[in-house]
Amino acid sequence: MIWERAASEGLKRLRSRDGDAVKALVKAINTVAQNPEPAASTKLGNTNLRRLRVDACRATYEIDGDTVAIKILMVGSTAV
Repeated sequence: MIWERAASEGLKRLRSRDGDAVKALVKAINTVAQNPEPAASTKLGNTNLRRLRVDACRATYEIDGDTVAIKILMVGSTAV
């Protein structure tokens, strides 16, 4: 699994605001390696991008179908 800089920084921000909520998101992201298209994720258009939502947290990731590589692009929160 490859984490883009923006995703890593977003995760740090979320952890500083609400570390407990982030635990469930990180657990879900880690399971994406075994199941790249879980029921909790949504395909974004006609691309290899998917969005994973866990409560108010979300992550956007890209699947490279040839090698099944997962690239975490963005992590954030839907709560304002």
